[in-house]
Amino acid sequence: MRAPSQAPSSRLYVLDGLRLVAALLVVGFHFTIFAKPWGVPNGSALPELAVATQFGWLGVYLFFLISGFVICMSAEGRSVAQFATARITRLYPAYWFAVLATTAVLTLWPVVAKPLSPGDVLTNLTMFQDLIGVKRVDVVYWTLSVELRFYLLFGVFVLVRGYTPRRVLLFAAGWLVASLFATSHFPLLTKLLVPRDSACFVAGMALYLIYRHGSNIYLWGLVGASWLVALEMIGSMTPTGPVRNVFSPTQVAVVEAAVMTVFFLIMAAVATRRLAVGWRWLTTAGALTYPLYLLHEFIGWTMIHHLRRVLPPWATLLVVVLTFLVISWLVYRLVEKPVAGWLRRRFAEARLSSDFLRQSPPAQSSAARTDLDRKAASPVAADPVAGQQEHWPPAPLPLAPATAGTSR
Repeated sequence: MRAPSQAPSSRLYVLDGLRLVAALLVVGFHFTIFAKPWGVPNGSALPELAVATQFGWLGVYLFFLISGFVICMSAEGRSVAQFATARITRLYPAYWFAVLATTAVLTLWPVVAKPLSPGDVLTNLTMFQDLIGVKRVDVVYWTLSVELRFYLLFGVFVLVRGYTPRRVLLFAAGWLVASLFATSHFPLLTKLLVPRDSACFVAGMALYLIYRHGSNIYLWGLVGASWLVALEMIGSMTPTGPVRNVFSPTQVAVVEAAVMTVFFLIMAAVATRRLAVGWRWLTTAGALTYPLYLLHEFIGWTMIHHLRRVLPPWATLLVVVLTFLVISWLVYRLVEKPVAGWLRRRFAEARLSSDFLRQSPPAQSSAARTDLDRKAASPVAADPVAGQQEHWPPAPLPLAPATAGTSR
């Protein structure tokens, strides 16, 4: 058993790199598998590449593993309000830009999807569209709804009473067990618990506790149980994949299970500090991830639809991917960072205002209250009436007599 570590003092650059890997897996899946942007059957525009990229959809679950790990790290020592502020300032600036940019592109070139109504676009700006049954501006936003439910559950069951490792462990284990029993007979409960995706969040939380506090049988048992649940989950989703003409269903299931297992092993290596890098440039790589994920699908499909007419498939793919990496960096620098900073300042001002309103007046000593009472009864406190005030200014009031326990 490894001894508990001190609070992490440096950034885990490896997680930034893994975020970018996860994003590129998803981008590769969306850009090479689907028929709509290429105008040919699924996976046939780049068939050699599609053999591998058909498994890129699993990158979403690497995101969820990382999210479980990072949310525990960022929530430690924070209140519910601080946690909510951090999540809002992290998620919304780039998301607002992506919603508006995607809507603008689909309005100008409605070739791969139709733009939503203004009311639905406004609803999407809240990020609550899935919770109230409104169509998404871009399909990839489904993962944000899953993340929001994770944050809600984490906030209620962990942060409301204060973050502790024990509370995180109990919440994670309880969520995994509840997900196993969530069925279609309880649709609201199933919608809240996201049983299809919960195992990766649970494993991420357990792996952070291992990273932060050391190994024990309970944490590794929870990681192992989450891994088994995750394998069962992706196995139930395998038949829905768009490309199944190279491998048999059994081979596809084996490859997908192997990919998911590799994700768990990589995160376990991070948790046990066997995988660590000091490459600071990975911070920039990680910063590209969120804008890249939000913007790539419908806007990228629109670019592919137009470029494929003048460029061969490989050149089209390369140009679109490189363009999105540049766009993602620009969005991070020009939109996400400044807007997030502005939001943090507004939240800080709101907290100061609320603290000011909650302040009570300082308590007064009994001697001070006696002095005020005498002043109120003296001619100084009353409006002087001509002919009734004999002396002006009045004679000084006598000092209040000292009482036991007080000093003059």
